[in-house]
Amino acid sequence: MIPEITLFGLTLETYSMMALLAAVTFAAMSFWPLRRCGLPLWSVILLLVLIAAAFLVGARLWNVAVNPDSYGENRPCYTLRMTGFSMYGGIAGAMTVLLFTALIARIRPLKMLDAVTIPGAAAFCTARIGCFLSGCCAGKETGLPWGVCFPSESGGLSEAIVHTPAVHPTQLYELVLALLGIPLCLLLVKKLRPGSGGRFFLYAAWFSTMRLVVHPLRVFPYSPLVTNIVYPLLYYVLIVLAVFLFIAACRKNRRIGEMKEL
Repeated sequence: MIPEITLFGLTLETYSMMALLAAVTFAAMSFWPLRRCGLPLWSVILLLVLIAAAFLVGARLWNVAVNPDSYGENRPCYTLRMTGFSMYGGIAGAMTVLLFTALIARIRPLKMLDAVTIPGAAAFCTARIGCFLSGCCAGKETGLPWGVCFPSESGGLSEAIVHTPAVHPTQLYELVLALLGIPLCLLLVKKLRPGSGGRFFLYAAWFSTMRLVVHPLRVFPYSPLVTNIVYPLLYYVLIVLAVFLFIAACRKNRRIGEMKEL
C-alpha cells in the first residue's frame, strides 16, 4: 500500500492526511446545513472545531477502554499520534458536543443530527481510504481473488519487502457499504417522509448493520470479550434502537400531516 506520500518535499502519513481530509469534508458539507438549523456563522465554525476535538478525544478514550493493554509507559493514552482510535467513541464524543450545542441554542437536536448525517458518512468513507492506504483495520486471511497483501514489518531486513498473506480488504468493504447507504438513505427518506431525526436514525441503522456484517471478517487487537460479545451486542442494540426511532419518526410525521388535513 502507500503508508506515506511525499508532497512538495514533505513526507506525510497517508492515514493522517486522509483523516484531515475527512475532517475538512465533514466541515464543508455540514456548514450550510447547520446554518439552516439557525446557528450564527461563528457558532457553526466553533461547533465544527469542537466536534473535531470531541471526536478525537472520544475515539481515544473508547480505544483505551476496549484495548487497555496497548497503553502504558511507552505509549501513553494522551499521545498526539494519529493511532489508537475507535469509531464509536468518536461518534459519541461528536454527538455529545452537537446535542449540548442544540440545548444551549434552543434548536431541535434531531434537526441538527439530520444536518450532519450525510457529511458524517462522507467523512467516514474518506477516512477509510486512509485506512486502506496505510494498511490498518485489515481483515482475516482469505483465498478470495480480491484478497490484498499489505506490507508488514520487515524484521530488520532493510532490503526485503515483506507482505502479509492475502486478507480481506475490510476497509474497502466498509467504504463501499457506507457509500451505498447514502443514496439509499436519501431515497427512503424522500419516499417515507419521516419527521426530524428520520435521516439520522435510518443511516445509523444502516451503518451499524454494515459494521455488524463486516465485523467477523476483521482482525482486532482486543480481548475475546470485547471482540465477540461487546461489539456485536453494541451493534444489535443500536440497530434495534435506530429502527424503532425511525419508525416512531415516520408515525409522528404522519400524525402531524393528518392533523393538518383536519
